[in-house]
Amino acid sequence: MAKFLFCNVPRYGQVNPTLAVVQELAVRGEQVVYCLTEDFRRAVEATGARLQPYRSTMFGFSSPSAPRGPYSSSTPARLVEESRYVLSQLRDVVRMEKPDCVIYDPASLWGYVLAQMLGVPAIQFRPGYVFNEHFQFASELWEGAAESIHPHPFEQVNNDFEALCRVYGVNAFPLQEMYARVEALNVISIPKAFQPAGETFDERFRFVGPSIVSRLTTSEFPLERINSQPALYISLGTVFNNRVDFFNTCFEAFGGSAWQVVQAIGQRINRSQLNEIPGNFMVYPFVPQLEVLQYTDIFITHGELGSIMESLYYGVPLIVVPQTSEEAITARRVEGLGLGLSLDTGELHADVLKQTVNRIASDSSFRVNTKRMQRALREGGGYHAAADAIVDFNQRR
Repeated sequence: MAKFLFCNVPRYGQVNPTLAVVQELAVRGEQVVYCLTEDFRRAVEATGARLQPYRSTMFGFSSPSAPRGPYSSSTPARLVEESRYVLSQLRDVVRMEKPDCVIYDPASLWGYVLAQMLGVPAIQFRPGYVFNEHFQFASELWEGAAESIHPHPFEQVNNDFEALCRVYGVNAFPLQEMYARVEALNVISIPKAFQPAGETFDERFRFVGPSIVSRLTTSEFPLERINSQPALYISLGTVFNNRVDFFNTCFEAFGGSAWQVVQAIGQRINRSQLNEIPGNFMVYPFVPQLEVLQYTDIFITHGELGSIMESLYYGVPLIVVPQTSEEAITARRVEGLGLGLSLDTGELHADVLKQTVNRIASDSSFRVNTKRMQRALREGGGYHAAADAIVDFNQRR
C-alpha cells in the first residue's frame, strides 16, 4: 500500500476533476493525503482520503476583471506568494507523512517544491490543456496579465521563486515555462482527441478524459419535466454568471417555443431582477448538471472545460459563449471539431441565439461529431485509467 500526497489550489475547477481519482485510489487500498483548505474537507473526506488543511492567500480572485482559468487565474507573483505561505505551514507535517509520491496541479508551485524537498517522484495532474512547441497559449495569457502589473514581469518573480526554492534546497525553473514544464507522468483530464495537437504528445502524457461518477445524493430537481420534449440547458457557470441581460435575452429568444429550457442563474442574481419568466423555462440558482445533461439536446455554456467535458460525456452539442480568453480558445476548439458553435458576447441578440440553436438542431453533423467525441472521451478510461497510471508509475519508479 502506497501513500500519495495530492497538492492543489483551492478552486473547484481544479479540485473536482481529481476527486473521483482520489476515491478510486482509496478504494484500491492506497493511502491518500490531500492538501487543501478547510472549504473542501467534506468533499475530500467523502472520497476516503484524509485532508491536510492549509490556509490560503488565493481568495478574492472572483472579480470579473481578474484573469481566470487554470492557466490564467493568478499572476506568477501571486502564486509565488501563495507558495511561500503554504510551504511555511506544510513543510514539517509533510515530512512526517513520508509520502511515496506527490501529485500536484501545476498552479500549486508549492507541490513541486515539496516533491523536490522530499526527494520522491512527482506526477502532474492537469485539469485542462497541456502545451508543447506545437500548441502554446498559456505563456501569452500570463504575460498579458503580468505586464499590467510590471513592465518586466518575469524578471522579479523568477528571482523571488529562486529565493524561495533556495530556502527549501530545491532547484527553481523559469516561471514563464511553468505550464510547459512536465513530469515523468502527466495525467490529463481531457481526451487526446480534444487536445490541440494531441498527436504530438508522447507517452509521458496520459489523456484519460474526465472522471464522471454517479452522484450518491438524490436530487429534488423535476427531471421528468425535461424528459418528454426537446430540452435546452443554459448556464454560465459560477464565476461570470451575473448577466441579467443575457438571461433576459434567452427569455426573449426561447419563451413560448417548443423548447423546455433549464436555466441556471447562480446565486448573484435575484429572480426579481429578471423579466417575467416564460412558462417553458425552469429557472434555478443551481441545477444538478450531470443529471440535466442526460436529458439535454443542446447546452449553451460559457465554455469552462469541466462543463464542456461533461456535455461531451453525454453526447450533447454545444453553443459556447466564452467569458474569458481561455474559454475563447475552447470555443474555437468546439467549433473547429464540429461539436457546436461559438458566439461572441457582443452578438448575443435573441434572433442570433434562436438561429444558432435552430442550426444545431437541424444539422445532424453536430450530433454525429459529438457522439464520436463521446466515444473517444469514454475510451480514455477516466478515473480508472488515471488510477492505473498513478499506481503503475509508483510501482515502477
